[in-house]
Amino acid sequence: MTIFAELGLNATILENIKRSGYKTPTDIQQKSIGAVLSGADTYAIAPTGTGKTAAYLLPLLQELSRADHSGDQVRPIRALILVPTRELAQQVEESIANYGKNLKLRTITLFGGIRIESQVKRFKRGADIIVSTPKRLLDLLKVKAFSFDNIQHFVMDEADRLVSMGIQRELDAILAALPKQKQVIFFSATDLSALTKFSQDNQSNKKLIKTDAAQPALDKIVHTMYRCSREDKNKCLFGLLDMLDCEKALIFARTKNDVDILTRRLNERGFASQGIHNEIPQRKRQERLSGFKNKEFKFLVATDIASRGLDIDELYYVINYDLPVNSNDYIHRVGRTARTNSTTNLSATQSSAKQSPSKQASSKSGASNKWASNKESRQPVSKRSASIAPYASAYANRVVVTDVLGHAFSLVSPEQERLVDRIVKVVGKHIMLERNPFAR
Repeated sequence: MTIFAELGLNATILENIKRSGYKTPTDIQQKSIGAVLSGADTYAIAPTGTGKTAAYLLPLLQELSRADHSGDQVRPIRALILVPTRELAQQVEESIANYGKNLKLRTITLFGGIRIESQVKRFKRGADIIVSTPKRLLDLLKVKAFSFDNIQHFVMDEADRLVSMGIQRELDAILAALPKQKQVIFFSATDLSALTKFSQDNQSNKKLIKTDAAQPALDKIVHTMYRCSREDKNKCLFGLLDMLDCEKALIFARTKNDVDILTRRLNERGFASQGIHNEIPQRKRQERLSGFKNKEFKFLVATDIASRGLDIDELYYVINYDLPVNSNDYIHRVGRTARTNSTTNLSATQSSAKQSPSKQASSKSGASNKWASNKESRQPVSKRSASIAPYASAYANRVVVTDVLGHAFSLVSPEQERLVDRIVKVVGKHIMLERNPFAR
């Protein structure tokens, strides 16, 4: 069994890993750390929740710490990490703080929703690392807030998402501003053809790394799909939430208008909810995310901005009010749950409760094996079992799954049924499209 000390990491980083309680690297970390340390262009593919952030950050922080710029009046920017969302940018920043403690590196994180003037001021003293979303990075480049002349490492995290966002022109402009001599690192959950082409155009003599690890969301999540008309979706959702009677659930809607309308209707029905989408100011988004994590309200309604870069403790239920058009986005959505890690594995979800799968599956979030019960215990989830027992009991009697860490529900209207086969193909196992149990 490989341990971090065998991967060429220095004593300070090993101490930071130890302080977090981790001993054993994941498969993608074992395969990627040495490649990044070697300075080679790296193209790494691994499922969500397997620790990709640490796989590139640990060696990158070590390389940056070799040269001491702590005495420089203005730090030269030597690493750029590009991410698709504000939430992922903040998660990467937190990971840098954890893994890079005592390395004397300075990081600046950039994204929209904050006055650009305040971000320009942050560059007076420079930085070793920039973590940024693409458009805000270009905004600051235009006003010459910083120079990329000293960039040595360029990372695209969630690279599949970045190349599929319709921002090819922006990506080309960023790459054109970087020095020709640099290490180029792409980490992705899926191996899209567009990303392969982008890699061919922008990486040379790259090391291709693919992990054998299965997608945790596929192995540890029960997938349930209910067929219901668009007119019946609210009734189905309300009935489902009544039945689950859970402490926390993440609900995905397709558009910002859907989020706003659905949040309002949930609150009108007594389901304490808040919504997040791109047009909500950053401060409010952060407040709502924190409130959800702290159980100030039960239901967070979100667009796909919440499908990547969000780590939420004890999240068991994910509900797709609408299926995503892209089947890979389904994997990222449901991957917000089933992110439990033992104390020996360093994965992306550092903040997850350090419990065994069985303990996590019976947490207060509603993560009970009652929905995927064993042969000795078949009970409905809800405390309100008198009214919904026929549905829950029927489900429990049919499904037998062990070590369940999450449950994904999807409400599928007729025009979305064409998407089911694509999702089933990506998930890799049959998902039955069931009748709506809440129709009257």
